[in-house]
Amino acid sequence: MNKKSPIIIFTDLDGTLLHRDTFEFDGIKEYVKDLTSKGIIIIPNTSKTQVEIEDFNKKLDLNLPFISENGSAIFGLDNINKNFPNNIVLSREKEITFKVFQKKIPENLRSKCKIITKMEKKIQKEIFGLSDKSLKNVLNRSYSTPILFKGNGEQKKDLFKIVKTIGLSLHEGGRVINICDNVSKVKAMNKVLKIIKKTENKIKTIGVGDNYNDLEMLKNSDFACLVFNDKFLMEPININNCIVSKQSAPLGWEEVVKLALEKIK
Repeated sequence: MNKKSPIIIFTDLDGTLLHRDTFEFDGIKEYVKDLTSKGIIIIPNTSKTQVEIEDFNKKLDLNLPFISENGSAIFGLDNINKNFPNNIVLSREKEITFKVFQKKIPENLRSKCKIITKMEKKIQKEIFGLSDKSLKNVLNRSYSTPILFKGNGEQKKDLFKIVKTIGLSLHEGGRVINICDNVSKVKAMNKVLKIIKKTENKIKTIGVGDNYNDLEMLKNSDFACLVFNDKFLMEPININNCIVSKQSAPLGWEEVVKLALEKIK
């Protein structure tokens, strides 16, 4: 780690660093690479799968450490320090957690949960807005089960409440809800920081997201950054001194990160 800039950026990907619909980031690719060349550590912290983030790293031509499936697993910390672990699993396998979900959730709510992996490929592609190859990657999940919830608002609240009591969690992104173990982006982030602080105490963290499942990560960062999301910003944001971009992803990511770095300076 660069002793002059002990800065770590924990960032969501879809709708934050990647365009919400096209998933492209060409417009900021060189900026991202420039940050890493200056010793700033960028750690994707996302609902994406391991293979999806590895594909992102290939496009970026970097080996960024990352957190996959909403805090289920951490990869590549040895890219920061060779003595750090390469792989940390924080979740039970999806088969185990889904069995708990099926057993513990009342049928009236469970029937409203439509399992995406059981749908026709055509519908899956429409839900995720992806090609065949990318669809295979997004469904290649080790720790989480993506669903669509077809109930009303009150039923949805009930589902979220019950899930908490059975040792699981639900993570709602822009397109789907993921059934997960008792994990979260912020828990995984704190695990990463605990490891890194063994060798470096003076760390500044920047959290960047665009949606509800990013809020705790942002609240627990030194500098919270929200990339413009027209649907999300209709709701009040309860984060002090949150930096909000005027542009959407990917340019909005560069916008808020530059503002956060200026504050650090």
